[in-house]
Amino acid sequence: MLQLFQRRRWVDPGRLEAGIESFTNQLAWINSHTGLTMAGWKRTDSQGAPGAILATTSYTDHSWFLAEVARLQTLEDYAPVNETTAAMTVGEDAFERWDAPPGLPAGWSLPTESFIQVVGAPSSAGIHLTWTNAEGADDLGTWFPSESAPRSSGGLRTEEWSRVH
Repeated sequence: MLQLFQRRRWVDPGRLEAGIESFTNQLAWINSHTGLTMAGWKRTDSQGAPGAILATTSYTDHSWFLAEVARLQTLEDYAPVNETTAAMTVGEDAFERWDAPPGLPAGWSLPTESFIQVVGAPSSAGIHLTWTNAEGADDLGTWFPSESAPRSSGGLRTEEWSRVH
């Protein structure tokens, strides 16, 4: 089963440019030294706090993912890369993991340039395929409406993300 992993972080608003650059460098380092394929995004909707960033990856074997993350943590040169980005972020990171919905088209991936994500009660998803939460957002679902699809509101977390890596 396909899973989507998301790590939310917040760059210090006083260090946005350097923080986003450090974040993209960190993801490039991870991609070149592990089997993970990480994408980086910054939040662009008016409700997002300045500096909201998101790392995403998808995979089909959660045990493999956990082993790869554990291996990443042991790589000698990773600590300085991670520490540089951590020094430019504020607050606590948030992690969410989502199980793909039945009927998801083969080869699914997030759009290459930007996407909208809504998190809320699965009953609010309407026509959208709803991913179920496996970790980090108990009892909630998420879906990815297109620009032209109807978007829900009221009590839902709706975010717009643009790719930075």
